[in-house]
Amino acid sequence: MDIYFEKLSLISFIVGLTKTNNVVFFLKKRIKTIYYVDCSWLSKILIIPLLNFFIGKVDQLNFKMIDIKDDKGELVRVRIHRVDLFEIQKEIINSSAYKNLKNSSWERNGILDYINKGVIDRGIMEDSPSRKIYILNVIYWHMKKNKVNQSIAFINQCPWFELYTEYAKKYGIKLIDTPNNIFSVDFKGMVRRFPKIYRNMKNIGYLKPKKVNYNDKCKVFLDGRGDIELTNNGMHSDFFWLLNSEFSLQNVILDYHSNLEKKYLDKHGIFSVNNGFIFYEKGCCQYKIPKVDYSSRYRKEHKELASILNSYNLDRQFWCSKFKQNNVKVFFTWFKYDNMHIAVSDAVADNGGITATYQIAFDGFENSECMIKSDIAFSFSNFSASIDSKANSKIKYNIITGYPRDYASPLLKEQAGKLREKMESNGAKKIIFVIDENSGYDNRWHTGHELQRENYSYILKKVLEVPWLGVIFKPKNIKTLMDRLGSDIERLLYQVESTGRCYIYKDVGRHTTIAPPILAALSSDVCIHGHLSAGTAALECALGNVPALLIDREGAPYSKLHELPEGSVVFKDWPSAIDAVMQHFNTPGGVDGFGDWSSIIDELDPFRDGKAAYRIGAYLHSLIQGFDQGLEKEVIMKNAAEKYRKQWGDDKVIKYSL
Repeated sequence: MDIYFEKLSLISFIVGLTKTNNVVFFLKKRIKTIYYVDCSWLSKILIIPLLNFFIGKVDQLNFKMIDIKDDKGELVRVRIHRVDLFEIQKEIINSSAYKNLKNSSWERNGILDYINKGVIDRGIMEDSPSRKIYILNVIYWHMKKNKVNQSIAFINQCPWFELYTEYAKKYGIKLIDTPNNIFSVDFKGMVRRFPKIYRNMKNIGYLKPKKVNYNDKCKVFLDGRGDIELTNNGMHSDFFWLLNSEFSLQNVILDYHSNLEKKYLDKHGIFSVNNGFIFYEKGCCQYKIPKVDYSSRYRKEHKELASILNSYNLDRQFWCSKFKQNNVKVFFTWFKYDNMHIAVSDAVADNGGITATYQIAFDGFENSECMIKSDIAFSFSNFSASIDSKANSKIKYNIITGYPRDYASPLLKEQAGKLREKMESNGAKKIIFVIDENSGYDNRWHTGHELQRENYSYILKKVLEVPWLGVIFKPKNIKTLMDRLGSDIERLLYQVESTGRCYIYKDVGRHTTIAPPILAALSSDVCIHGHLSAGTAALECALGNVPALLIDREGAPYSKLHELPEGSVVFKDWPSAIDAVMQHFNTPGGVDGFGDWSSIIDELDPFRDGKAAYRIGAYLHSLIQGFDQGLEKEVIMKNAAEKYRKQWGDDKVIKYSL
């Protein structure tokens, strides 16, 4: 039998001994090793040496996320959000604790949805349900590796602990809770309990945050990704929908995040505000504050739910204030990956307004993070709308628009052609575009730098080997790329760049590279995306009629993209993908069907006409026109949907009865 600690500390060890009646000592002949995921500094200098002396081996549990796969080859990190969290959420909602603490005030607005998403929110880097489930799966993986059938795991205390106990049983793990670090303090949670304190702290970074008298036009508040670009040049822009429609600049407002952004927006006549916290006049946000019923039996669960509601109240008040001050009638956002957008949706509704979300990433399977609560959702396709539905989203009107950045190709052809000519002048006859993703520094909680390094090392070596081959890279995050690649691959990259047959896009917006994937694709003969589970960039290339390959190294067998033909589109590793590409290049006329997405492309985008951005912008224009006419939001949404249906087809509007 092995023993596992989520975090080995003096208090977790003492409490663990107490709760197991000294099981460590009584069963020491059966114990092979005590493992820990993390440990305190005191454990390193005191507890671990003592345990090594009296009991035996104590060691850190070594694992990599990329190795933690289930029996079907699915990366557990993917499966957790596809399956496990939905099940945990259902069990929480049906638990005695939840039912005893539930208050009738939760039934109003989006409060219940905010809570239900909140109980499974946060990623594995935080103390969260996904982290607990992930650690239990890591322990199970390690048990199988060591051929151990039973183990004891000491896990930090958390709400609904009995649910994780039952989850652990099916893996042969006896779960015991231990106290969290007594010295850790959730300052953010504490401050958010008191809105006035939070307001003052948040305003420290802003000079004299105050109401500004902008025009009184009804406005769309744009919650973008930080791509502040107002030239319709095909590069990434948060204003893609505005640049490709008749929507007026005067009807847009957004937050600026630097003085340079503000100056740029002012120059183009777009109103922007800082992110300071300003309460509007008394009564701007009139609603009954939700409460949690109290039960001494469920103190941890009560604390958790109270914390979620504190965040809801603060978010709703913050956004309600901002919307009231600036006559915001539509909140337009892409970010659906936590529960905050639900509170913001209630805040814009307090101003008689509408929430509209737009799809920015392709989801090949249902994902608990992707649950949406929105009046309107713009989706790529009916398939994407069905994924929203499977994630328990609550949407009044799901509008099918096609891929929103499909307008860019004609704008980028000349620029892409110039790069192609330059690389050809240096000997490149065939060019591969390589798409990567970001990576984390700790490969226990992310697939890690090693996986990203493969996206560069294999193809760079092949370019050095083959004098007529070229490569283009478009990193997702160039700011940290060289640090993540490491010195050896960095030197290799510079060596290949010196041949003139390698190019890397480096210009960035607030967060990510501003060059879209299609720009690099238009210079290339084949695109390779090293991550099937995140296939948006490959989809963009395929929609641009460039052969696009996917490499499923992580393990996402339930993705829609796995319906694409294996061996001609989908590959398991880089060597097999490169071999197939070279065979394609060396075959006169190319290999038939190579990189061809035609078998499913209609399901992923039913339009493919370059007008998705126009459709979104025109739809938002219809909403603002309705507000300008003094109509009620429900009438405005109905009219906009009818107009869209007449122009683009009945099957492009999905109306839900909520």
